[in-house]
Amino acid sequence: MSLGVREKRLLGVLLALVAAFAAIQWGGRLLPGGLAGEAESPVARLSSKGMEVLDLRTDALTAPTGQYQAAGRDPFHYGPPPPPPPPTAAELAAQERQRREADEARQRAEAARREWESKPHPPEVNLVYLGSFGPSVRRIAVFSDGQNIYNALEGETLAGKFIVQRIGYESVDLKFVGFPDEPAKRLPAGGSK
Repeated sequence: MSLGVREKRLLGVLLALVAAFAAIQWGGRLLPGGLAGEAESPVARLSSKGMEVLDLRTDALTAPTGQYQAAGRDPFHYGPPPPPPPPTAAELAAQERQRREADEARQRAEAARREWESKPHPPEVNLVYLGSFGPSVRRIAVFSDGQNIYNALEGETLAGKFIVQRIGYESVDLKFVGFPDEPAKRLPAGGSK
């Protein structure tokens, strides 16, 4: 398909318009000398448009370290906190009431401790339950105090201090002579006190 004369003219006009538009857009730099025939530097071109071009100071890029002084408030450090407001009369009264209640509670605890110490207490269990033997209706518990071995049935007294209340398969319950209201002490089998 060949182009006619008319199409060739239109194509030439179109190419001329594109070249003119490109010359205007790129500032006349289509040819080595530009449209005016003389190359213009970018700094001169910007200066001619009224823009100021500053020189690059490379010495400012290598500032010494550790020499920075913050001007004004340092956002990474806080100042001292403000003092607390003085307590109100209601707060002072509440603090005094709490102090009195704490003193009274301490006095009650001290009195209860003295009362508990003044009463007699059951003796410390110094026996080790070693185990039991015999038929289930008449089991015999075996104890040791480190020097002597004791065999006892339910209801018998050991060393004048303990009463064998119940003999189980793995433990024994001891009551205390002279302390009927004291709960029984359970000793496990195997030698631990």
